[in-house]
Amino acid sequence: MSVCAVVWCDRAAVARGLCMRCYARYRRGLGPNETRQYTTRETKERVRYKVTTRREAGESIADIASSVGVNESTLGKWFREWGVQPAAGKYGRSLAPNRWKPWTREDAVVAYTRTDLSIAERADLLGRSYTAVAGFVRDYRQRDSDPFGIK
Repeated sequence: MSVCAVVWCDRAAVARGLCMRCYARYRRGLGPNETRQYTTRETKERVRYKVTTRREAGESIADIASSVGVNESTLGKWFREWGVQPAAGKYGRSLAPNRWKPWTREDAVVAYTRTDLSIAERADLLGRSYTAVAGFVRDYRQRDSDPFGIK
């Protein structure tokens, strides 16, 4: 048996001279004596409160994850589970109207024929996202059929 180069534990040697436990911690970016901040219930609640307030203030998931020491995908999963959304503003405009709803004839007429308005203005008028309106106009233009009778 070899000895781990980091904490001198007697375990089978693996890549870079680290034991399996130390190598796993190395891969996660933890030192040999560091522990995660969210291992007990109290610290988990503290971390949850801290990251939730930062996300609601509009800070990016990547910045929060790097400062807390959690993977971005893990933090994103937590936010989805907790129902955390950023505040309206920089990110809120694109997230709020993205709930998909079917297109009615009236909405289709406004989206497709009101060329005096920009796509952003049409999206605000319809209560939909910019991407939804732009995608509808693009797709409707390429269609052979005319389901709403507006071509």
